[in-house]
Amino acid sequence: MAKWIIVVDDDTANLKMAGHILSKNNMRVTALKSGRAFLEYVEGNGMPDLVLLDIKMPEMDGFETLLKLREIEEKKGLMKTPVIFLTADEDVDTETRGFEVGVSDFIRKPFNPDVLLRRLDNILSNSQEMQSLKSEATIDKLTGFLNKGATGVELSKMCSENTGCLMMIDLDSFKLVNDIYGHEMGDKVLIAFAQIIKDTVPTGSKNGRIGGDEFVSFAIGITSEAKVADITAKINEALVAKAKELMGDDMSIPLGASVGGIFVPRYGNEYNSLLKLADKSLYIVKKNGKHGYELYNEDTEDEAQGTEDLDIQAISEILGERSIQNVALQLDKDSFSPVYRYVIRYIIRHHINACKVLFTLTPSSGEADAAYNDSVDEFGNHIKDSLRKSDIFMRNRKNQYFVFLTDIREDSVGKVISHIIEDWKKKGVDNLIISHETEFIGNDQEQVKVEKTKRVYIVDDDAINLQVAGKILSSGGILVTALKSGEALFEQLDKDGPLPDLILLDVKMPGMDGYETIKKLHSLETPASKLPVIFLTADESDGAEREGLQLGAMDFIRKPFVPEVLLLRVNNLIELVTLQKQLYFEVEQKTRENKDLFLQVVSALVAAIDTKDVYTKGHSSRVAQYSKMIAKRLGYTEARQDEIYMIGILHDVGKIGIQITVLNKKGALTDEEYEIIKKHSVMGDSILQKIENNPKFALGARHHHERYDGTGYPDALAGDAIPEEARIIAVADAYDAMSSDRSYRDHMTQDEIKSELINGKGTQFDPKFADIMLEIIEEDKDYRFRG
Repeated sequence: MAKWIIVVDDDTANLKMAGHILSKNNMRVTALKSGRAFLEYVEGNGMPDLVLLDIKMPEMDGFETLLKLREIEEKKGLMKTPVIFLTADEDVDTETRGFEVGVSDFIRKPFNPDVLLRRLDNILSNSQEMQSLKSEATIDKLTGFLNKGATGVELSKMCSENTGCLMMIDLDSFKLVNDIYGHEMGDKVLIAFAQIIKDTVPTGSKNGRIGGDEFVSFAIGITSEAKVADITAKINEALVAKAKELMGDDMSIPLGASVGGIFVPRYGNEYNSLLKLADKSLYIVKKNGKHGYELYNEDTEDEAQGTEDLDIQAISEILGERSIQNVALQLDKDSFSPVYRYVIRYIIRHHINACKVLFTLTPSSGEADAAYNDSVDEFGNHIKDSLRKSDIFMRNRKNQYFVFLTDIREDSVGKVISHIIEDWKKKGVDNLIISHETEFIGNDQEQVKVEKTKRVYIVDDDAINLQVAGKILSSGGILVTALKSGEALFEQLDKDGPLPDLILLDVKMPGMDGYETIKKLHSLETPASKLPVIFLTADESDGAEREGLQLGAMDFIRKPFVPEVLLLRVNNLIELVTLQKQLYFEVEQKTRENKDLFLQVVSALVAAIDTKDVYTKGHSSRVAQYSKMIAKRLGYTEARQDEIYMIGILHDVGKIGIQITVLNKKGALTDEEYEIIKKHSVMGDSILQKIENNPKFALGARHHHERYDGTGYPDALAGDAIPEEARIIAVADAYDAMSSDRSYRDHMTQDEIKSELINGKGTQFDPKFADIMLEIIEEDKDYRFRG
């Protein structure tokens, strides 16, 4: 889709020139002759991708127009639109003021087409990337609503700044949709329900999804019970109609929406407190028959909890005060966080020692099988029983426990940890390797907010320029490293220590000039290759700026330096890059969470299959692990290794459709039974084709019994026509089969396995992958990888 640019300038010649340059380069252009006309236009037509805004215009200048634009964006909850000021003014104060109010860049008039396009492209690319990252980090992909984390942030703002009704909306009886019609239909119903909520609440409201079938909405301007009743009725009516459209008129599931609401600011402005009160109202609706609404009032607490007043003893018993067990307190992650923060504050206030301990548990056999998982669970119970009631802990990951020991001397920490580990060993459980790390908090410690120091490298062969720039930036709290050449820059980057946030790079230097330096920098295979660069130059030519921007420079700063402009540009760019990194981190974190969840679901499915085939228990996990080892030795990336692992763990999923009597038969299979077993590859393909975002899962299941010489099944593929993942899994699968005890034979020796692999090279196995497996076996002197 073409980028939409609005050009605002009172000079018709400038509008025509900018419009001609941009239209020629496939951009959609809207030309407006005043700030007032621009503001009226965007109110009715939405925001463009970027605005080119003249500074000096009659009535309303560029600065006033920009401020009013930001007010409109904030009112509508929109991201800030990138704005570039157009000016023929060389005044430094104007440029300084522009950066202070948030302008993205300046472009001088008359326009140079190449520079104009390059600067637009840089800013549009950054803006699009940040919008995409923000969307991934904040939007629920299924419904398009805010996700749980973003809901808290955005609705907190709504509650603190607006009048309306905070509503918790629950989709009643939704589980039956998944159970009867399947999860694909369930997704359709959730998408439709979200759209119904969006269409029903007033314009300007904000909506979020905080659970599988739980939604929250701030209905802006809704202040009467009659309007809440109307919204609830409309949602329920539209939901039933849409459900019948999706599932048929004979759909008999009692779908509906229950709404618990609270008026804001009548009962406060703090979102989390209001949400809890709305949840109490929702509970009453659920208790009284669903498909309705309840508004919080002073009687809601009594109705939710009963009407009888409680004395202090009753409340204490409800809270568990009188029945505290003499063991450590285990909490989930959500509960642990506020307790941990409170305890930290308490020990600092009262000068008490504490210690953090992180236990990490790995399988001694190298394989995370069911017995290992059971032991990891039991280790949590062991920690609980081993510690005092004043200690707290949580399960951080599947194989980690985070322990917080309160009121403990530093010389006692080792004794406590040894006690935990030694008592565990006495239980006779030997399938865990226990490692730990500690962090002691002494009574003289205080928590302080640590602000990250901004670091800048300045590369310039002129000592005076280095001194001037260094002094300007140091005065702004920036840590400066001065370097006199491109060669010196790379020597500095090779040293241990933190990388800079930004490089200021002179263009004209003897030896390696700025252009050569940035090319070499971007060719590095280290994190330094991504460092942002601003060129320093006294060259006023358009060609110099164009070449620098084409090479990937983020900006140009003219020499001699204007202190305010230099400091503002450097700070602005560092803040932009920091924000991008934070958004990348949030997206990666969400991706990791989704990946972990998917792996857990897959592992559960594989475990279910393993229960059918008692003689190959753990087979899929081992094949996945061997496949990943082969991929690692091929030099594949971590992401590619993980993908092959997932394909490996799912390769036998089709066995879920094979009769148990055939899978568990003792002795050799008949020809008829062998044909039944062979069907599992096609069945697996059929099951995994439903995972549309990675078709390789299905290919791995279908083709892992193909043979390199073309005599395998189900499609008799040969050589490189067999998907690479299937060729890797075929070797791993065969190794595990030969190294495991089966119903019809004991496991083979390593020498026997090596002989089979060698004989099968070029016939059953891809020689390249068979050779790697042979290397692994050769290194496994103790036969640790046996199934």
